[in-house]
Formats: sequence, structure tokens, C-alpha cells
Amino acid sequence: MIILKGVTKVFQTKERSFTALNNINLAIEKGEYVAIVGKSGSGKSTLLNMITGIDHPSEGIIRLNDTDIGHMNESELAAWRGRNIGIVFQFFQLIPTLTILENILLAMELVNTIPKAERMNRANDLLQSVGIPEQANKMPASLSGGEQQRAAIARSLANDPAILVADEPTGNLDSKTAESIHSIFRSLAKAGKTVLVVTHEKNSTSTYDRTITLLDGKIVSQESEIGAL
Repeated sequence: MIILKGVTKVFQTKERSFTALNNINLAIEKGEYVAIVGKSGSGKSTLLNMITGIDHPSEGIIRLNDTDIGHMNESELAAWRGRNIGIVFQFFQLIPTLTILENILLAMELVNTIPKAERMNRANDLLQSVGIPEQANKMPASLSGGEQQRAAIARSLANDPAILVADEPTGNLDSKTAESIHSIFRSLAKAGKTVLVVTHEKNSTSTYDRTITLLDGKIVSQESEIGAL
């Protein structure tokens, strides 16, 4: 589902160059629930930006769902991302002037792959699936942090993407709420979604199929639930 071959990212300033990713080779299968961990500055966010197509590698190949995203222009990439990748952010990024239901409907409208006649039912079904159907017509500010993150997950699934990427999705949640979010991700992976989570929470990595550790832009270890790979 996700393949990176020889991916390197170098940032250049007037004073110096900085290698954020150094020859990353990685394969993630359909239906895997994977964590990427590492200290601040290890390259986690840069790797996430490569996988989502938000940024481009200096060298290497990135293939997602049999598509080489390196050969797309920005408009093609944006359209492809909307259909194939759902993104969940640490601070939710819900539009504050829209209801929870409207946030999800807007995600469908922007991509326009779900028929209009199906959107309302789909949005309500998604809210049901993440356990907050009663919050549909409320504004984001009236929800708790955990409820907002559930709403953000529902929105990320609006266009039925094959890949779900989450950036520190439980960083601002209490441990009980965080575990409920992990449970949703695990269920999505079991249903066939490929779920990739960037996190610093090493104590929660046992819930993942695989944990990939970055250090100084390199993969230094990959561990599954049954031991090191």
C-alpha cells in the first residue's frame, strides 16, 4: 500500500544544508496499523509530509496504492490526496463556524467522489461509527477534546480513503480517551484501512502491528507485536 525507496529529503538554507530524511526504505501493507516514533527532530513529520505528498523528496520513489505520486503536479496531487488519504491532526482542525455534520459534508463536497444523494446518510453513519451521532448538529467548540478528535476521524473517512494518516492524534487527550481513539484506529485497520500514526507515546506502541523508530532521519528499528523484524 505504501512503498518508499531511497527517499532522502534535504533542506537548503543560505548558511547550510540539513538532511531531514536519509535513504528511507519502507513498505507498509494494506490493513497494517503502524506507528512512527522518534524524538523531536528525528524526521517523523518530514516522513509524514512525504507520504501525504505535502512535500516532495530530494531523491527517491514514493508509491501509494500503486500510484507514483512523484510524477504528479500540485493540482493532480491535491485531487489524488483527497480521494485516497484521510488526515487526522493533533489539534483536530475542524472548521469552527460549521457544525460537526457540516464539516464532514464539506469534505465530501470538496472531493466530489461521493454522490450527493448519499452524503447525508454517509456522514451520519460515520458519526455513528465513531460513537458521537448525537453531536452531529453541534459546533466543534461545544465538544470535548475526545469528541472533537472522533469528529475529525469521521471527517477523514468522508471520502472512503484507503490510507489514514494521523499526526500525534492523542497528544492532547487523557489516557482513557486516547485509548478509545486507538481502538477506533485498530478497528479501521481490521476493516482494511492502512493506518499510520506519528506519535511520541512509546508507552502505547504495543497496540500497533508495527513500530518504526526514526533517529536523525534514518530508520533505526522496526518492531512488531511478536518482536523485532
